[in-house]
Amino acid sequence: MMIVEDEPLYRELLEVGVISRIKGTTVVGSFGTAEAALESAAHLQPDVLLTDIDLGAGMNGVSLGIEARRRTSVRGVVLLSNLALPTVLSTLPPDLQGGWSYLLKTSVSDVGQVGRAMASAARGEVLVDEYLVAQLVAQPNTPIDRLTPRQVEVLSGMARGWSNRRIAEELTLTTRTVESIISNIITNLDLREGEDGINPRVSSVLVYLQHAALELHSGAVSNGAAPRD
Repeated sequence: MMIVEDEPLYRELLEVGVISRIKGTTVVGSFGTAEAALESAAHLQPDVLLTDIDLGAGMNGVSLGIEARRRTSVRGVVLLSNLALPTVLSTLPPDLQGGWSYLLKTSVSDVGQVGRAMASAARGEVLVDEYLVAQLVAQPNTPIDRLTPRQVEVLSGMARGWSNRRIAEELTLTTRTVESIISNIITNLDLREGEDGINPRVSSVLVYLQHAALELHSGAVSNGAAPRD
């Protein structure tokens, strides 16, 4: 995997304090600019890119992720930010909508979540910071209205990158029941397997992000008003 972060101390923290603790993960490169990372990715061949969204002057992390996915071996991108703007995942190009995770910088101390974010992105899924998912509230008169409260609970687990087994454990359900609920979610949201080449599980999470609002606790994290992420 490759790290891109313009603040040297934080970049070192990510590599030494976080990524080195994730079993089976090797950092093949660590860079301060998107341009340097993109130039080196061709020969370093990382499978996952962990990048800050705001990289100062030049290309930002989202643009870097898009270019890296299209031009290099990168299969998954983990975006880091201080801003609560996971809806950026629903604005990505249709051919690249899977394979992204969005984490708050304050969450990188949770090594387990960082590891799940990397693995989920590499599998072509979509994962959102658990804190942010917990603050999502479905908006009225949207496709989410078609879902039952239980279906929304399962969809919330999907957005966290939880496996069907983990969702079943958290909600005290059987795995088979979770599979059935997910199938009903996909049907109720009018999504179909293989449409546009996007996994319907990914599409379901993106619909959720697009039609849910963040109701953050006061002062917990910026909702986008800050000038820098």
